[in-house]
Amino acid sequence: AGFPWPREEFPVAFVPVPHGIEIDDGVSKINEAEAAAACDAVAALLQGGQCSATDIAVVTPYAAQVRLIRRLTKRLVTGPPYVEVSSTDGFQGREKEAVVFSAVRSNDYGAVGFVSDWRRVNVSFTRARRGLIVIGNDVTLRRGDPETWMPWLQWADAHGINMDKPGITRGRYDPEQLRRVRGGTTAAEMLKDVLERQQAQKITAEKQLEKASKKALGHIVGTDETTNLGNNVGAVPREKELKKDLALLTNSDGCWDDTDDEDDGLAHGNHSADTFAMSSTNTQETNGPADAWDL
Repeated sequence: AGFPWPREEFPVAFVPVPHGIEIDDGVSKINEAEAAAACDAVAALLQGGQCSATDIAVVTPYAAQVRLIRRLTKRLVTGPPYVEVSSTDGFQGREKEAVVFSAVRSNDYGAVGFVSDWRRVNVSFTRARRGLIVIGNDVTLRRGDPETWMPWLQWADAHGINMDKPGITRGRYDPEQLRRVRGGTTAAEMLKDVLERQQAQKITAEKQLEKASKKALGHIVGTDETTNLGNNVGAVPREKELKKDLALLTNSDGCWDDTDDEDDGLAHGNHSADTFAMSSTNTQETNGPADAWDL
């Protein structure tokens, strides 16, 4: 019982589906034969007790194929949790014990579209911890992508993991050609590049989070250097401002005016004007009787 690995000591398998037909579904594509083969592989893994539903992921480049396989795999289990079915881009950075990959593309003219993108191939093939099952039309993949899929399929033939003749090694492959995925980039360099980009994204996200936290704290506490009590540099200009404010509060005698009456200055001004007017009146009325206050 369980999935019939072509080599027990080597849990990798390529399942050829030459009779599959790719069908346009809007801007996406589906392949019903490959979807059925993917469900058979998942069922074999579940029935053999090799994996639970949460240990398996089905990955495919096309969203329409994701929806189709998701509907089919829900019939394999009685209830949640279901087998995870995801697009290649959506599964980036994730891992599962077993990964089943459906290439979808199947035609006579060798068009594979972005299935030939080595980055997507890397994401799909390197996320399995214990077992990898690849499903596709080997003729279309070999013809459509001589730089990525053809070397990998030659490697699969040489190791006897092609399910059309399971366990039988045939042909030969050039290790250097297999490592040279795109433009002289080796598989190790490709994986290193992916890890470096993920690390850079993590650092950028941490910096953005730290910046947002400081900005939020600034809105609450205030970020002006002159009001920052914990900043010695900002304390100097604040001290000068305080001395300037105190100088404006002092009167001509150097004393502070600590009255709470806001109209105090106006009152003093009116009093002086009244005193001047009274003095002028007294000067003009020199012939009148002396006032008692003048004594």
